Amino acid sequence: MPPRPGFTIVKSIERADAGLVEQFKGLAAANISDVQGKQNTFDARVKPAYLPIAHLCGTAITVKARPGDNLLATKAIHMAQAGDVIVIAGGFDMNLSVWGGVMSAIAKAKGIAGVVTDGLVRDVAETRQADLPVFSIGLTPVGPTKEGGGQINVPISCGGVIVNPGDIIVGDEDGVVVVRKEDAASVLERTRARMALESAWFAQIANGDTILEDSDDYMRERGADIID
Repeated sequence: MPPRPGFTIVKSIERADAGLVEQFKGLAAANISDVQGKQNTFDARVKPAYLPIAHLCGTAITVKARPGDNLLATKAIHMAQAGDVIVIAGGFDMNLSVWGGVMSAIAKAKGIAGVVTDGLVRDVAETRQADLPVFSIGLTPVGPTKEGGGQINVPISCGGVIVNPGDIIVGDEDGVVVVRKEDAASVLERTRARMALESAWFAQIANGDTILEDSDDYMRERGADIID
């Protein structure tokens, strides 16, 4: 059979440096979002499928299929390496699920780090039992179709951001961010600096100083007219 137009599976990708990925584990999505200028942050509708949820960190395997079809997402499970995150462009479709409990069990057994989609998922109890971090825009009992078509491991738009194969995905209870693999070293350095700043703030608060960025001088520097 000749190749079907628009049906492409790329098996080999360049992943972010494994040592850098390891250093992002446990870092807050909020801090990473801050140092990236509040960009590369998934839409707020993409949130944990259940709570509490384990921290998510890994390299992206990207999936683009017709909304509500999970044939390529299933293929991606078998292509992914341990530590990968499957990112599924679901187009914010609110009709059919793109991920379920059996898929979660297989993914966990393979060491896959987690799943992010701007589509719906189902079988949340089974996914919770598998302890697989899954982020989606919601839940539905309605199953997917399995007709195929689409792409694996090409740049996709998911949750309002562009995700390239091999980029770093970080998620927690606040939401999900993506770090371009070529920017990872710089983002990591900036995130650590941001964390140090916030640690200093909490130390000030513990010592009774509750004025941080809201002093009169701070406001005047930004053009405020302070009237006593």
